[in-house]
Order: sequence, then C-alpha cells, then structure tokens
Amino acid sequence: MKHWLIAITVAGVLSAAETPQIFSGVITDTMCGAKHDMKGHSDADCVKLCAKGSAQFALFDGQNVFRLSDQKNPAKFAGQQVKITGTLDPKSKIIKVVSMEAADTK
Repeated sequence: MKHWLIAITVAGVLSAAETPQIFSGVITDTMCGAKHDMKGHSDADCVKLCAKGSAQFALFDGQNVFRLSDQKNPAKFAGQQVKITGTLDPKSKIIKVVSMEAADTK
C-alpha cells in the first residue's frame, strides 16, 4: 500500500512540473542578459548579433535570465516584450517553449 501511495505522489509531482506556465519578459541573450552595451546598435540588434555568436536567446523577466529551448522563433522578438507558454527546468534554468507571442503592451 505504501508503494502505491508513493507512486501516486511522485506521479502527481511530475505531472505538475510538466504543466505549462506563462512567462513574461523581454527576449534577450545569455551573454548580455538585462543590459545591452553595443554602441550604435539597438537592444534588438545586440540580441540578434550576440545570439549569432556564442550566446543563446533567453528571456529576462525583470530578475532572472532563462535560456530558451527554441532558438529560432525568438529572433523575430529580439528586444521585445513577450509572453511564453512553456515549462521551466529549475536546475538548468531552461524554459521548454510551447508557444511565444508578443506581449500586449496596452
């Protein structure tokens, strides 16, 4: 009986961890994070240039920088506010992206 209870508890925790959440913030890159200092370029240009190099696209939520599993779609949102649906791996700080859209900034 104890094993059954443990299995149900573990299954519940794992399924809760897989439930997609909404993350909001700005598309940035893992090198610059919150601050872009590329003189003569906009934040969006900086993000795109850094992501073409060794950095990866990420989401800055105002406090944390989370790497994104999707490294193609964020390019069109570079430097912009977005809303991402996905799951966060807390150990790696990677958001597994399900969908991404521009945030309603009204």
